[in-house]
Amino acid sequence: MAIETARNFGQSRIFFTCHGYKAGDTQDVRVARWHVNAAATSVSLRKNIVTGLPSTTGRHGGCALERGRGGALFIGTGDAATGVNPQRLASGGGKVLRVDPRTGRGLPGNRFAGSDRAMKRRVYTYGHRNVQGLARRVGGGMWSVEQGSYRDDEVNLLHRGGNYGWNPVPDYNESVPMTDKSLPGKQYGARWSSGPSTLAASSADWLSGQRWGKRAGKVLAVSTLKDESLRFLFFDKQNRLARQTSPQALDGTYGRLRGVEMGPDHALYLTTSNDNGTNKILRVTPR
Repeated sequence: MAIETARNFGQSRIFFTCHGYKAGDTQDVRVARWHVNAAATSVSLRKNIVTGLPSTTGRHGGCALERGRGGALFIGTGDAATGVNPQRLASGGGKVLRVDPRTGRGLPGNRFAGSDRAMKRRVYTYGHRNVQGLARRVGGGMWSVEQGSYRDDEVNLLHRGGNYGWNPVPDYNESVPMTDKSLPGKQYGARWSSGPSTLAASSADWLSGQRWGKRAGKVLAVSTLKDESLRFLFFDKQNRLARQTSPQALDGTYGRLRGVEMGPDHALYLTTSNDNGTNKILRVTPR
């Protein structure tokens, strides 16, 4: 599940969720628009703006939300453990979608905006395995965090209409590389990958605000589940990885780290995702 506020949340009290849904014969992943009442004691569903994102056994549901420039809403999805989904443009699986947050329709400027298929019109990028996080770098575009198979969790810089190369066919063949360079056309490689083992990278946000000093705008903070750590990835102005660190105070201390978000106070907020009932929201600031 993911949650994102509308750009004018203070006035509109509108927010969005990405979540699994099942009722009768209908099972999918969908994005909904909600409204918070004036007392902030209840919410009401206003509209399901995107439905029909693939869901099978519950594997690889994706679900990442991030506001983009001009009010666009970006949606990161998983491939639902179905091999053909990432490269099939009519499927919403294994994609990053760019939509109008009011209607859920694909926006003009998307590469496939002229398609006669509604889902294809929403596609911003494709060829993803399981997008877990999205983060917008000021002046540097939209970035995604993606979980690998047996290796290579990824951080990707998203290019409009770009193919990121995940093509696990036939059936669901997870032995293929995360970026298959043998596919037709151009495939975009990762700006960072975890290498021969996965960390279960989960979410990310860019450090911002004076309290972070020279790290502001240059460091992408990435949370991990399996590795139980927070990674600081330093990128230069050309969006090239310069180095990475991991704050020792968070290494294994709180278990699995899932959500990461910069707050309005420019502190970094993390959520844990443990099975023992001791989950927390952590507030992180530099020393």
